[in-house]
Amino acid sequence: MSQVQDVPPSASRILYGVNPHAVIAAIKKRHARRSAGDDQSDGHKLALVIEGGALRAVCSAGGAAALAHLGLFDRFDEVYATSAGVMNASYFISNQPMLGISVYFDNRTTRTFFNPLRFWKVLNVDYIFDQVVSLDKPLDVDRVLASRTRFFVALIDKRTGEPLIVDTKVTHTPLVRVLKAANAMPVFYNRTVEVDGRRCMDAGLVIKFPIRHALASGCTDVLVLATRPADYANQEPSWITKLMYNIVCAHGNVAINRAFAEHHVRSREAYDLALGRVSTPPNVNIATICSDATENIHRMTIDRAVLHAVAVSYGRKVLRVFGEDPSTWTLPEQFDFAVEDVSPRCGQGA
Repeated sequence: MSQVQDVPPSASRILYGVNPHAVIAAIKKRHARRSAGDDQSDGHKLALVIEGGALRAVCSAGGAAALAHLGLFDRFDEVYATSAGVMNASYFISNQPMLGISVYFDNRTTRTFFNPLRFWKVLNVDYIFDQVVSLDKPLDVDRVLASRTRFFVALIDKRTGEPLIVDTKVTHTPLVRVLKAANAMPVFYNRTVEVDGRRCMDAGLVIKFPIRHALASGCTDVLVLATRPADYANQEPSWITKLMYNIVCAHGNVAINRAFAEHHVRSREAYDLALGRVSTPPNVNIATICSDATENIHRMTIDRAVLHAVAVSYGRKVLRVFGEDPSTWTLPEQFDFAVEDVSPRCGQGA
């Protein structure tokens, strides 16, 4: 496939995948057409795939905020997300990106959420979704479900170890509960959340990010917001780590133990596909934006200043890819939500 040179040459250093410039060009062209009132089919099926990673997902949150700044919150046909990425995706689709990213800075840096001495629940996922997302910084659930964009959330069935992709427009489970299930991290939260009669948890063990599912759905142009550097390679867990995981989380569940033992394989497969290191279906383009060394923070980083800097850095990288001047965009140090958070539909250069 030929390369479509529709982004600045400097963007090439931060774009990976298969004909990635074609993805950016397709997104920009759709945005221009729809902004002009042309809502006809353009022959592309655009997908956005968002990786999580606990607090490290502040990277993809910054990227989603930058995309919303460009007015792209309703330009994708399908959005797929895993783990903490599902919160980023939901606030993106609802066009509440600033409200969503403020959860990282204001709520996920607190002892209420993260407390290593609270060994039975190191991460208080209940607080984030039952209190913050539902009440304090309410996600506009109706707007998400009414969006033309289909939103898919990755989960794993704790009993069988089976990976699940939940269509939020089809499931009978309330959206916030689905998001909570996707963030039910083994060990650190160590609980399940029922979704459509199944005991579910964070799918990161089996679905690093749902790029294969986007391709299986027929998506032709896929933008991936990855939260690891391009040279990242997940390592096989040691025998002692496997033993501890079984004691703390799996409790003898063979399927879950196997998922944990092989999760490095699934991670490498996802990155190989996203970065264009393996063959892809014909006529499919993939553009992946990775974090760099300065943005590769630990998943339990709770330093507000660090999280803020990483989100801004990653968001500016997304803007550079789309031909925007990144110096004109930042995130506020303090957030004021006295009025409804709706990002401007800024289309310059998009």
